[in-house]
Amino acid sequence: MRKDNCDYESARGAMKVLKIIGFVILGAAACFLFGLVIMWLWNWLMPMIFNLPALNYWQSVGVLALASILFGRFGGHSSSSEKKKKHTPIRDSIKEEIKKEFEKEYGKHGDNQANEGYDEMYEKWWEKEGESLFEEYMAAKKQ
Repeated sequence: MRKDNCDYESARGAMKVLKIIGFVILGAAACFLFGLVIMWLWNWLMPMIFNLPALNYWQSVGVLALASILFGRFGGHSSSSEKKKKHTPIRDSIKEEIKKEFEKEYGKHGDNQANEGYDEMYEKWWEKEGESLFEEYMAAKKQ
């Protein structure tokens, strides 16, 4: 009975090894293909548009690597913490102040007409107080 279990384990292990080898081959093929695509696009567009020299295959792979370093991986997803917008205290206080005024005038759950009024209120507020708050913020930044 032990021998059957070992056969199962070895078959399962062999499948894992084959999957890993397959992914490595697939990844190498994708890199090769991306290099060719970059080379083809560069040589088709850049010499004609910007009068730049044509690239060979390895130079195009270098351009691909450089783009990957500068702009992130192709098809990759950044973490959710990177996607979060950074809010400044002034921006948060402005938003809260406008929200309070809006709720005071239209109630907590305004209708569509009230939502359109929110944009108008923001514009009025910015004309009235926004510039001075921005100047205070910039003065604080300089210190």
